[in-house]
Amino acid sequence: MLQLHILGPAFDLPSIDAECNAAAALLRLHFGDDTDSWELHISHNHTLTLPCLRDDSQTLASGYNAIARRLESLDSWSSRSPPSADATALSSFIQTHGPSLLAINLYVSAPNYTSNTRPAFTRILPWHANYILPPHRRAVARKQTEHLGIHSIDVDNVHEDMSHRPQGFEGVGKQDGGFETQAKGRASLLLGNGKATLRGLLQKPEYAATFKLHALAENFFEPLSEMLGHGDHFLGSEEAREVDCLAYGYLGLMLFPKVEQDWLAQTMRTKYPDLLRFTERMHKDLGLSTSVEEVMALQSGGDAATDAKPASLPWRRSQHSSMVNTVTTIATELVHQIPYLGRSPQVITTNPSRTPFWRRYFQPLLLTTLTSLALGGYYAIATGLLVWPHGERVQIFGRKRLSDYGDLGAAISGISLMGAQIRHGGSGRGEKRVRVEENSRDDGVVIE
Repeated sequence: MLQLHILGPAFDLPSIDAECNAAAALLRLHFGDDTDSWELHISHNHTLTLPCLRDDSQTLASGYNAIARRLESLDSWSSRSPPSADATALSSFIQTHGPSLLAINLYVSAPNYTSNTRPAFTRILPWHANYILPPHRRAVARKQTEHLGIHSIDVDNVHEDMSHRPQGFEGVGKQDGGFETQAKGRASLLLGNGKATLRGLLQKPEYAATFKLHALAENFFEPLSEMLGHGDHFLGSEEAREVDCLAYGYLGLMLFPKVEQDWLAQTMRTKYPDLLRFTERMHKDLGLSTSVEEVMALQSGGDAATDAKPASLPWRRSQHSSMVNTVTTIATELVHQIPYLGRSPQVITTNPSRTPFWRRYFQPLLLTTLTSLALGGYYAIATGLLVWPHGERVQIFGRKRLSDYGDLGAAISGISLMGAQIRHGGSGRGEKRVRVEENSRDDGVVIE
């Protein structure tokens, strides 16, 4: 039984992640209505790259490309021709330019993130993961799109960089009777006294980056539209293939979410109807429409069995996260917030897949043991149970005696002592008497 682990559903799609949607479409295309050969699981394992195709005991492939190659090796697809060079180039184009558009539309855009994306995560994540996963994905999206200069749609970074403006730039057009004063007068005649000025409209986040956003969207949609042409599938294919599923994964997440700033979906609807028809047809033919309420009811053990519907996906109840894994996830996230330690680029979430016992509990046990030893040592030293080793108060230094070398050494030692006594016995009255004797404690020579 193959298990496909993906992020949870959202926006009438199997997942809130584009490549997870593509993987679900690919397995649906491969197995058709046979829901006994594969399962869908909501999984947020930070040790795996989602989407992830697993067997009952091991990981078979991680990532969409690896899953597609894995399915090509199966007997049922062995007769299909491998992807052409054009299909490989088109897949690379989609995976290169598609994530930036989705990052801007769902995460960087403040209205879309707060009103649509964040609530969608709230419906599919446990309470503690809502403080970890969505902010992390938004931070990754900001980092991914910072080179594009799209700042005005993000309220956290609404001010443009003024460091490269020429000196005196702020005063341009602000003199008495200057351009700004005249423009306000003319704009008031056009917009009326009770409406916003032209400058006020252009400074709103949804209008500030309009031209750049539409240019980015058209640079992505135009090549796809040309490769699709007037056919039902890309590259003139008579049936859907891997590149069609990949395109659906990205185009579906651009089209179906009903967001406040829907510039991306509007561009597709108004200028690229062929892409619109392709996305809706794939969504309908493969039966990928997903009810979030039914899937989450299944995860919580409710009576809503989504896999009982003939046209639905084979969702199965996922393994719930244990208390140990929950505490480990929170502790790991807190550690990653420490400056200069950084954090993993992979998403840290909650529901881990089944792994061997020692792998699941090795890290928690190691952390618990080290923490216990550190706290126990500190308590013992603080309370005086353990004393730091300072050594003996009296240090005695000496060499080995001659008697330590057996009978011959003892004889030589006796002769040396006798000679010393004879020499010191004949000394003058004013000389200090020195007695040299064997030290019974084997600590050397004692001099008085």
